Amino acid sequence: MFTQRFVQIDHLLQQHRLYWQFQPFEQHDYPWREIHPSLCSWLEQQSDQSLYQWAEDPGQALQRCQPFIAALADLPGLLSLPMAGEALEAPFWLKTAVKGRKWQQISRFSSLVPESQEPLLEWCAGKGHLGRVLGWRDRRPVLSLEWQSSLCQEGEQLAHKVKIEQQFACTNVLTQNTSPHFANTHTVTALHACGQLHIEMLRQAARHGSSQICLSPCCYQLIPDTQYCPLSKAGQTSTLTLSRSDLRLAVQETVTATSRDTKRRQTERLYRLVFDNWQRQVNNSNSYLNVPPVPHSLLKEDVLAFCQWAAKQKELPAPREEQLPSLFEHAQVRAKQIQRMEWVQHQFRRALELWLVLDRCLYLEEEGYQVELMTFCERQVSPRNLFIRAKKSVNSSADA
Repeated sequence: MFTQRFVQIDHLLQQHRLYWQFQPFEQHDYPWREIHPSLCSWLEQQSDQSLYQWAEDPGQALQRCQPFIAALADLPGLLSLPMAGEALEAPFWLKTAVKGRKWQQISRFSSLVPESQEPLLEWCAGKGHLGRVLGWRDRRPVLSLEWQSSLCQEGEQLAHKVKIEQQFACTNVLTQNTSPHFANTHTVTALHACGQLHIEMLRQAARHGSSQICLSPCCYQLIPDTQYCPLSKAGQTSTLTLSRSDLRLAVQETVTATSRDTKRRQTERLYRLVFDNWQRQVNNSNSYLNVPPVPHSLLKEDVLAFCQWAAKQKELPAPREEQLPSLFEHAQVRAKQIQRMEWVQHQFRRALELWLVLDRCLYLEEEGYQVELMTFCERQVSPRNLFIRAKKSVNSSADA
């Protein structure tokens, strides 16, 4: 089942790379201008508000884009997964330390972790909220791994307060030996563990023959290599190559941004484009020049202050104030076009994420696990709602 779906999504992504595998900031026009001018014309006729409203409803956005990219009609079927998570009923004192949306994620996720009284290992635990809930539900011992000592201390205090048998180990799972932690472990869990962290969890759990693995992956782009190295044989035979920038596309959707955050991002984008227009003139170049992360305080100032700061970072002269109006006008035009490029890109966002998650599912099957894939919460609770549940097959042998 996983193999067939993986191959279909792989084919779709490869055949339509032109629409998603590019960096909008580096483009001066739509990459598909020559082969699909009608899509360009349609995009330019749409208002910013319309594109924003459609983006809030991925199904509607697909319908709007489908007349121009026929293969998008296949996506709803390819992306469909069962919704399996249910809110876990818990006493108020167990969830007082967890904020609303995070609690919804934890309660849905934990309802899908098989009940057991065997020891549980919580990977990249933070304050151990998930482990604490599962320890309370099953009356099972929990070992939570977290590299920040302050979070370990807070987690230990919370567990002691509610009398849960939960211990913390201050451990960097990427650089330290985690083998001893798997010695008596039955189930390994991680909710929204990032990139290489959850990849390492899967490898270690498979190597030690953990009976159950429950994972919701996140932040696929946080890997040490410049390109993604697939885990499964099917992924390794694919000719699709993914950079860290490509992987970032899979997690660009957010439902938690405030209007203040959105406005700040829009301001930063516009300021960056003003400076980019300037640096292209100064450097006589047609290439985008990346600028370091911007202090939030700088975005409260005017565009001239930003350009002076950016020019200093790149050892370039800053534009004069009288040059800004034309630069700003050009940046506004580019910003609108970039928004439309991203809108098309985002129609392939979930397919890319599912490609990555299926690669993980296939890897676990190769390691002797029976694997299920589902969603554990609604998109509004978290767009990163894919849930992998793997159980070690009875007839498979462990290498632990």
